[in-house]
Amino acid sequence: MGRANVIPSYGPWDFPSSKEEPDDSCVMCNKQPADKCGRCKSVWYCSKPCQKKDWPSHKILCESFANEEPRPSPAHKRAIFFPPNEEKPQLNWVLFEWKTTSDPEYPERYEGWDSKAYFGKNSFKRSTFCDYNPITKRRLGNYTLTGNSRGGKIAVCHRDDFLIDGSPINQSILTSVGRSGEVPAHRWCGPIVVLWEDVYRSETHHDLNLGDFRHIMDFFITYGKAMEQ
Repeated sequence: MGRANVIPSYGPWDFPSSKEEPDDSCVMCNKQPADKCGRCKSVWYCSKPCQKKDWPSHKILCESFANEEPRPSPAHKRAIFFPPNEEKPQLNWVLFEWKTTSDPEYPERYEGWDSKAYFGKNSFKRSTFCDYNPITKRRLGNYTLTGNSRGGKIAVCHRDDFLIDGSPINQSILTSVGRSGEVPAHRWCGPIVVLWEDVYRSETHHDLNLGDFRHIMDFFITYGKAMEQ
């Protein structure tokens, strides 16, 4: 299944000055009430200033989301793929299949996907999880606290050794983050696939939306950089 690490490492009891906001609160400031983007209807804003602030990044995928192809099957979930040699990320339908671990004594079922189609047959996948946005001080979905059917964390999946295996710097991440006037705090290389994974329920997965895309941008901006709490 691949190794995983969670950054930042907060337990469900000690998120710094944050609470879990519902998806229909403003993605930029957490306020309610908020209205959906008129085109993609996948992200909420409380005001024109908040929408304008997010627009440089949001417009990268807004039209693609509004016009995306129908879901191929119930087993497909929406992911965001950051190709290393292109300027823009892509919305992809990723096929998941139920699998069982090879441990004969303690077999576990999990929802697997063909990561080698993205990372190469000889690459080992690592997942870095994001469950907190330090810019907006917003805790992302957590099933153990709310019972929310979309509980879990954003999973940023990448090659395990991308810093030393010759993988090129990911241009679509540089472009996407640059639209916000920022640069990634960490050097991300090679292909990156971002999923929404419910780590509390046998690694099941849910669709990403464009509110998640904002959190992903903030993750790339802050990962590896000390944030004031």
